Amino acid sequence: MNDNELTYEQKAERLDEILTRLDNSETPIDRLAEDVKEGARLIKELDQKLKQVETEVKDAFKDLEDGTKETEQS
Repeated sequence: MNDNELTYEQKAERLDEILTRLDNSETPIDRLAEDVKEGARLIKELDQKLKQVETEVKDAFKDLEDGTKETEQS
């Protein structure tokens, strides 16, 4: 499974693993840059997904509100 197929939760879990390793100084120096880059990429992807979901939820509530207004006006 590549990163594009990972769920939000799987990406968050992977990020947590990376951050734990970095926090505990468990990352070998040869892998440090790779882990930091992967962590940064995951943060960006997770943030984009949150923004996407937020927009979808707002749109759904707006549609619901608009539908309620139309019903009240009828």
